[in-house]
Amino acid sequence: MQLPPQVQSLVDAVSALPGVAACFCSPKPLENLDPHHLSFPGDFGSYPQAIILRTNGGREKEVMIQTEVIFDRSPDAWLSLEFLAWWVRDWGRSGHEIQMRPMALPPQAYEIQLGRTLKFFIEYFVIEEGDSYDKTLAIAGEMGESIAENFATYRECFENPAEFLGDVESI
Repeated sequence: MQLPPQVQSLVDAVSALPGVAACFCSPKPLENLDPHHLSFPGDFGSYPQAIILRTNGGREKEVMIQTEVIFDRSPDAWLSLEFLAWWVRDWGRSGHEIQMRPMALPPQAYEIQLGRTLKFFIEYFVIEEGDSYDKTLAIAGEMGESIAENFATYRECFENPAEFLGDVESI
């Protein structure tokens, strides 16, 4: 399926980070989402429970841009995870309704799953002004552009990262 160019830009920017094994992005309308839906099986487990519970469902005309990021298990992936965590925090501090959160399946279903289901969601919450996804698409494009620009700016940090010395008090 071909993605809109703005969404493809976001997927490409995240996928270009070292250690990213896969990236997917889709808009999810939240307006008619009710808190009781969170207990349903399947994709409902991927929704942001705390946000939905806090607002007692989606807000009117609310759309979530959900970017799913799956990392390999390399040191480069750890750096990209830290970079994205900073980027989301920075965008959030500048007034954007954005969050990043982990998601995983139970440790065991029919077989052991622990060790292969961890992924992260970057979620941006948009109130659309009309019946189109124009604002959502514009924000997805801005996100992709910002991630790509910041990665270019900080590429040297990926090439020469600080060493973790166990000094947790300074973090």
